[in-house]
Amino acid sequence: MLKSSLLDIPGINHGFYDKEDSIQDKNPITLSQIHSFLVVTLNEKEQSLPPADALVTNKPGLNLTLKTADCAPVLLLEPNQRIIGAAHAGWKGAFKGVLEQTILAMVRLGAKIEEIYAAIGPCIHVESYPVNNEMKTVFSRDEEPFFKRIREQEHFDLPEYVKYRLRNIGVSKIDQINIDTYTNENYNSYRRDPTNPARQFSSICLEKQTF
Repeated sequence: MLKSSLLDIPGINHGFYDKEDSIQDKNPITLSQIHSFLVVTLNEKEQSLPPADALVTNKPGLNLTLKTADCAPVLLLEPNQRIIGAAHAGWKGAFKGVLEQTILAMVRLGAKIEEIYAAIGPCIHVESYPVNNEMKTVFSRDEEPFFKRIREQEHFDLPEYVKYRLRNIGVSKIDQINIDTYTNENYNSYRRDPTNPARQFSSICLEKQTF
């Protein structure tokens, strides 16, 4: 399990798991992820959650957990107000606004955008991510730099695009775990093996405070 130096502070449990240690994640709260902009705000552990791609809470003991296999897991923390979030950001979700909607949900709980920390976990990198030419047409001209021509084919830079979306809404404290899930076989990769349904976990949880 890997940790972000930004989120590694007292009272916060978090981690980016590889495919082997994901099974060690305790009491994960997961979603049926659908590559959307939908966010669920949790006040307690619920038996059934609607399909969505992000979770936020200010309640301790709720282990917000993402499942990914090339998409970017983004863990979020506002340390002063003790508000956390977790967003599943593939290109479709990021394009639709899942990061912005997650941050706005945190703001509704009392977070200040300028105080939010963001950590981007292992995901597919630009060198490993060829895309078809049609995908580029849905993006604005300002977003064209996230496409790079490599070996005569368009490639998409997902982690840099995620950073761009975060910065645009006002999040400046951003960390990235620099691991390409496609080339690192310790991680599941849909692009490398689309027949494998396994996913790795990324999670964040507020510890219960004792006085």
